[in-house]
Amino acid sequence: MARAFKSTPKGFVADLERAERRLLRTLFQDVIQLLDGDRPGSPDAVMADRPDTGGPDGDAFWDIVAGLGPLQDGGLPGVSDGAGPGAGTVPTAAPYRPAPEDPALARLLPDGVVGDDGDEGDSGAADRAAGEFRALTEDAVRRSKTQDLQRAVAALQANPVVLTEPEAVSFSRALNDVRLVLSSRLGIETEEDAERVHEVDDWSEATDVESYMALLYNFTTWLLETLMVALSTRLPD
Repeated sequence: MARAFKSTPKGFVADLERAERRLLRTLFQDVIQLLDGDRPGSPDAVMADRPDTGGPDGDAFWDIVAGLGPLQDGGLPGVSDGAGPGAGTVPTAAPYRPAPEDPALARLLPDGVVGDDGDEGDSGAADRAAGEFRALTEDAVRRSKTQDLQRAVAALQANPVVLTEPEAVSFSRALNDVRLVLSSRLGIETEEDAERVHEVDDWSEATDVESYMALLYNFTTWLLETLMVALSTRLPD
C-alpha cells in the first residue's frame, strides 16, 4: 500500500508498491501519447503494448484515454485588393491552430487568449486571436508537459521514489496533468461532481470503466496532495 510523500534529508520520498508504480508509469505514458496524438505514427499500436493494470474490461479505459482526433494547422488567406506595394499578391496569413476537439486534450492545452463573452460581435476576432496564440505557443507547452511526464516515468523505476526539489515540482505537474485527463473523462465540472467521484473508494467494487477511472483519479489526487504538503514544508517562513 502506498505511503505518502515525506520531506526527508534525502529528498521527497514516497514508498510505492511495484504495481502502483507500474500503474502510475502507464498513466504518465498515456498522457504522453495523448499529447503526441497528432504526431506521425500510430497511437493505437503504441497503446496496444501497454502492460496489464488489472482494470476491468481489458483495455476499455485506455481506449477512452487514447481516443482523440488529430489537430489541424491552417490559416485564412488574405487577399490584397489595393494599389501599390503588394497589390495583386496573396499575403501569408498569420499561423492559426484550432483548439483540440478532444475535451481531455483541450483541458491540458487551454486557450491562452480569452475573449469577452459579453461582446458577441468580437467573438470571431477572439477565436482568431486564440488560434494565432495557440499556433505560436502550443508546441512548446506540449514539449514542456511531455518532459515532466517522462521525468516522472523515470523517477518511478525504483522504490522508494526519491525526488529532489526540482524533480518534485516536475513530478507534481505530471500528476496534475494525469488528473486533468481523468477529470475530463469523468465529467468533473463542479464540486458536486468531485464529491460523487470521491465517494468511490473501494477497488474491489470497481466493476466498470467509470468506477475504475474514479479510483485512479482519487489515488493520483491523494498522491499529489501529499507531495504538495511535503513541498510546502520547504517554503520560507
